[in-house]
Amino acid sequence: MEMQKTKEMVQIPATPGRASGMVRGAGAALLVRGVEVGGKFVLYFAVARLLGGEESGFFFLCLTWAHVLSTLTRMGLDRALIRHVSAELAVGQGTSAARCIREGVAGSGLLACAVAALCWAGAGLLETHVFSMPGLAPALRMAALAIPPQALCVVLCAALVGLGRPVVSQFLQNAWWPLVLLALVAAGCRSAADLLAGFAAAGASAGLLCLGLIARERRRLRADAVPAADTPPLPPLRSTALPLAVVEVVQVSISNMPVLVLGAFVSPVAVAAFSVANRITQLVWVVLISFGTIAAPRIGAAHRLRDDATLKSLNRTLQVLGALFGGVGAVLMALLAPYLLGFVGSGYEIAAAALAVMAAGQFLNALFTGQDVVLAMTGHGRILRRINLMQFIVCLAASIALIPRIQMIGAAIASAVPLALGCTASVMAVAWLLPRSAPLGPRLPARYARRLFGRAPGTDET
Repeated sequence: MEMQKTKEMVQIPATPGRASGMVRGAGAALLVRGVEVGGKFVLYFAVARLLGGEESGFFFLCLTWAHVLSTLTRMGLDRALIRHVSAELAVGQGTSAARCIREGVAGSGLLACAVAALCWAGAGLLETHVFSMPGLAPALRMAALAIPPQALCVVLCAALVGLGRPVVSQFLQNAWWPLVLLALVAAGCRSAADLLAGFAAAGASAGLLCLGLIARERRRLRADAVPAADTPPLPPLRSTALPLAVVEVVQVSISNMPVLVLGAFVSPVAVAAFSVANRITQLVWVVLISFGTIAAPRIGAAHRLRDDATLKSLNRTLQVLGALFGGVGAVLMALLAPYLLGFVGSGYEIAAAALAVMAAGQFLNALFTGQDVVLAMTGHGRILRRINLMQFIVCLAASIALIPRIQMIGAAIASAVPLALGCTASVMAVAWLLPRSAPLGPRLPARYARRLFGRAPGTDET
């Protein structure tokens, strides 16, 4: 009787577990991501055209600054919440899932507020001694104001993903704020500081909407079933989050560190051109992350239920979707780089070669879509951390060695090479650690895989 009850509770997640359900979810997510991609492209176009070279440079630099710091203050809790909430609900443990959500919100919120206060107080020093851009301090203060609401918004959106609401979560996390900023630009806003204040308001409003949606799931979050006797317990949330915090730091470093380092060596206009090129190629990443977010709760649930066949089907479907949509997009970006940048603004074509280099990195990333998600959702956070530390070292070394010498091209290489390294290592790690759910891609010989990933095939971390 207990086994039957547990089996019924497994059906609690709102998202189907099979790959066919993921494909349907991916279609809905693509619509949301289409709104996001279109909104961001029009926003970047409007900012570049209407704010002028200096103000647009301030805006892109401070937007990157706020994004980096809000990511750091989440400490990996957002990714950990996806795994824990989906896995606990898969076996009917609603109160445990609710406790994880409260823990994630409290931990991230306190740190984000502390970091924001420091950044507000140090804006003048950053303007003078780090970026050497007179007039940057007001925009930096508004960027500091955006850190707590953006951090909490992402954590709450991750809880929604775990609850089986990945599409609305992606809209609130990624598409809402560009639409809000576009409305401000349309209303006549022409200041980087004012737009960044709007960025803070967008994060706060999206977070409140997330809270409302989570409250509607309170029945599921209060219900508990008796799990099967052989169901292993999950580790504490912080144990899952700590390795994933390194992952978050590396991912945000690869996409944003080259921009910040470049800001110390070139003019605001050049920063704006490279930032636009960088953000155009990241639109491919947006699509890949979308597919990974759709798959994540399904992967977490399938792994908790030890359903290797479903996990393999989900993984390969994820790869095919990424290659079809992200890979084609990356190729088009590389081929049309001068035209895309020229359309954004006159003079932005100087970043065309950099855009092509970064698009090449995204192409490889698309071929191996979601393998970092598989590692995270199956409890292999420490292996993922090891891969990401390698990426971080390469990104840092390339930024220091190349950007002062070859500027934009150096920054592009510092973005593309670590990305290619990470996705290739991740697909090899999944093939080694989860051989019954192996992805499509290269494999390392056993002796090298054992040395790099440190575990025998088929063994999972808790």
